[in-house]
Amino acid sequence: MAKRPNPRSVRAARSYTLQEAADAIGVSIGTVRGWIRTGLPAFVGRRPVLIVGSDLQAFLQNRRARSRIDLSEDEFFCLRCKLPRKPFGMLVDLHLQSAKTARLVGLCEVCGTPCNKMVSRRDLARIGQIFDVAGKVGSQA
Repeated sequence: MAKRPNPRSVRAARSYTLQEAADAIGVSIGTVRGWIRTGLPAFVGRRPVLIVGSDLQAFLQNRRARSRIDLSEDEFFCLRCKLPRKPFGMLVDLHLQSAKTARLVGLCEVCGTPCNKMVSRRDLARIGQIFDVAGKVGSQA
């Protein structure tokens, strides 16, 4: 099953049954039925229930846009609080991931849950001015 259904896997000019829509985007039929209850346009008067591909694409794009939260440079997204939070004491650990990316790990200032944030390695100088970086790992190729 997909973590996030991809609207590009749906053909706009095609009609889908519940099973076909679920298979096309990698979710269960129950999920598609739930979406219909929450506003996905569908022809439900007769069997089989049909969903127009362009309506499904628009629904998924709108759903994805509503769930996006932009964070400021000094914020992490806390999965427990479900809100942008600053790390406790602005203290973070730096873990180099690849030649281009690094991961910052801090504790939520409210609930204490570990929070992660991926950053570009080219931004590490600016990150050092914002956060108190501890456990800095040496440069990796």
